[in-house]
Amino acid sequence: MNKWTLALAVAGIISTAAVVTAEEAENQALTAVSGTTISGYVDVSMNWQFGDLKTSNGRSLVNNANHQNGFNVDAVKIGIGKELEEDASVWSAGYQADLIFGDLANIYSAGRLSNNIALQNAYVDLRVPIGNGLDIRAGLFETIVGYESDDAYLNPNISRSYGYELEPTHHGGALASYHFDLSDWILGVHAGIANTYTGNRSSDSARLAYLGALNLVFPESTGFLEGTEIYGGVVSGVDVDNRGYDAPNTANYYAGITLPLPVTGLRLGFSYDYRHEGSDNTWNGSWADAYAAYLAYDVTEKLTLANRLEYANGKAGTWTFVANDWGKEDEYLSDTFTVSYKLWENVLTRAEFRWDHDLSGDRRMVDTADRNNAFGITGNIIYVF
Repeated sequence: MNKWTLALAVAGIISTAAVVTAEEAENQALTAVSGTTISGYVDVSMNWQFGDLKTSNGRSLVNNANHQNGFNVDAVKIGIGKELEEDASVWSAGYQADLIFGDLANIYSAGRLSNNIALQNAYVDLRVPIGNGLDIRAGLFETIVGYESDDAYLNPNISRSYGYELEPTHHGGALASYHFDLSDWILGVHAGIANTYTGNRSSDSARLAYLGALNLVFPESTGFLEGTEIYGGVVSGVDVDNRGYDAPNTANYYAGITLPLPVTGLRLGFSYDYRHEGSDNTWNGSWADAYAAYLAYDVTEKLTLANRLEYANGKAGTWTFVANDWGKEDEYLSDTFTVSYKLWENVLTRAEFRWDHDLSGDRRMVDTADRNNAFGITGNIIYVF
């Protein structure tokens, strides 16, 4: 009890019982928020397309025509959270809540609060001390499939891949995860349910979406392959249209691998996405797949070079509404080269060159449907805290 509080108690202005009760409540509050951290970032960019014509494919930032030929506030993210205890033998609870402002917020369906404002995550984590620990996540959380993150600074490139375009953004539901130790090999198993494929609640039915994934991490005994991770996942369930009613069932299948190479700082990754919809609707597209190869090299602690080579195809209308011949599939080849440099503390600066080519020959790379190639440059600055 501090001197001022003690003086008030002696004078009879407040009771010592009230002081003790208040201090107990304060200690409980401090215990509840103990371990809570504040994190986030500010992400800004500039993009310019050669020839002053905007490309017309994709929901993601640089790929989207609304994000080209100018300066952008990609995202301002503010998050608070508490991680689970490292000791898997104890009961543990945590949470995460992330608020996104800026252009990135518009890619979310569930969690969007208004234009340019959205909840990226809002979930509670619980650990049941069974074996290696059974982790349960409930609420709104990012999708379990995909090679790339919505948070750009975690990716080797600024712009997103064609595979990223095919995936759901996040899920509103529950996910259970458990890791098995198999003679130093680590196998993760993840299974869950969600409201719908896109995370929105359906106004039509009570059908749910189903989530599942496996990941395998290589042990030290595999030599330079130590740390290699193979990941496979599926999301399948009813989708909803812009009115909230049931749309055709949609399934996304993903497989990816990231592995170090026997050269210090050199990493290689591959990803594959396949999405199928139950409808034959031209505008939504009924199927599509995308392949990507990632190569990254840490030249120094501050300088990283990264390249992504992609091939993608799907029913006409998957990535663009522009087509001269709807009988032709969307088919693209793309190469993206990114230079990242960390000159200031907590700041990532990047420059990127991207080339996209329409393999269908239908000249779908721009809104006027008159170009088979698109070339763009992007500058990116991100402050992470």
